[in-house]
Amino acid sequence: MVLVVLSSGLANACVLGGPPPCESTEGEEMCRGRAEQWFADREAARIVDEQKSPEERALIKQARYWDEHEIIFFARVEKIKLRGKVFPPPEPKQPKRGAGKKPVPPVPVFVPVLQFGESYQAYLRPVRWIKGAKEFSPSWQQVGGITSCGSSTDGSLGFSYPGNEVIIFAKWATTSELVRGKWVSSKHLRLYGISPEELIEPRILAALTESSTSGNGPPK
Repeated sequence: MVLVVLSSGLANACVLGGPPPCESTEGEEMCRGRAEQWFADREAARIVDEQKSPEERALIKQARYWDEHEIIFFARVEKIKLRGKVFPPPEPKQPKRGAGKKPVPPVPVFVPVLQFGESYQAYLRPVRWIKGAKEFSPSWQQVGGITSCGSSTDGSLGFSYPGNEVIIFAKWATTSELVRGKWVSSKHLRLYGISPEELIEPRILAALTESSTSGNGPPK
């Protein structure tokens, strides 16, 4: 099974935008009218969007992902850490060679079924690069979870099993946290994903094909 990824969202809040705040130069009536027009325009846009076919909406979304993400690479989910356990587990140690010693047979691995919205960790290893700088190393990524609107925070990446292959669409984001009374900022790559069967955007498909023939491998 192959998956395509586009951003490992860290936040799981659902934020619905609203109209711009009132300006100091306008009266209450003018501000209210502008807000009403803003909501009317948003509703009209929603109706237009609903009239589009699923393919049209997917094409628009995928084109936006390509334009907005600086780094894109093909990766493999090597293992996952779920409910305190790593899957697949480490292979059993083989006994030293000697008379009468038989190799330890592999044990069947049964990975639990992922529940919708369940948070876990996935170990991603880049396989080849599609767009942007090679700025991602093999690492554990926190994935899964849902927003308060009921949507996945990181798309198909939140349903990845060991052995799945993914295309990561990533962009840099900055977060700040309070450390010993001081705000400290740090950069991280934010990821998101869809399944490859849904890929229809011509630029993504072309870049994916080119990367498979150019030998554009992972960083050394």
